Amino acid sequence: MSGGRAYSTTLAKDLIRVEVDTVLYALEVARIREIVNPLPLIELPRERPFVLGVSDYREQVVAVVDLRRLFGLPPQEVSRRTKWIIIEAAGMLVGVVVDAVLDVFSSAEHPRREVPVLDERHRGRGITSAYHHDEQLVFLLDPERLVEPAMDIHSGEVPSLPSEAP
Repeated sequence: MSGGRAYSTTLAKDLIRVEVDTVLYALEVARIREIVNPLPLIELPRERPFVLGVSDYREQVVAVVDLRRLFGLPPQEVSRRTKWIIIEAAGMLVGVVVDAVLDVFSSAEHPRREVPVLDERHRGRGITSAYHHDEQLVFLLDPERLVEPAMDIHSGEVPSLPSEAP
């Protein structure tokens, strides 16, 4: 009987907790295609500094959005903890750069909390709500809002990309 309980708890883990600077955020597991180490990147001229460029992810061109820059934080050197989360939103795949991926947890175990809109940057971050997990607030991000900056990059505009294979 206890094996069934553990199994059902595992299935309920629907949010992944990530870190950007010192703030904790969450993304819905159902929207995540894969978590990868940073891939080769082609920087493209752009107006938005938080779109780092594009990369070849499993034979698809994906735009890469750096959450640090999107949130108005200074860039940070890539480390072993730096990850790209490939998310599906708005009918496309986008790589989202985070400082670290921490763990998964269940939204059902924690009451959802409303978050006040403090300023216009808050809207740009796409924070929809918050959860209290491991004695800390974790802010849920809207994947549709995160891919918005990458909507102007089309794969036909990029003639060739470095392969993700070494």
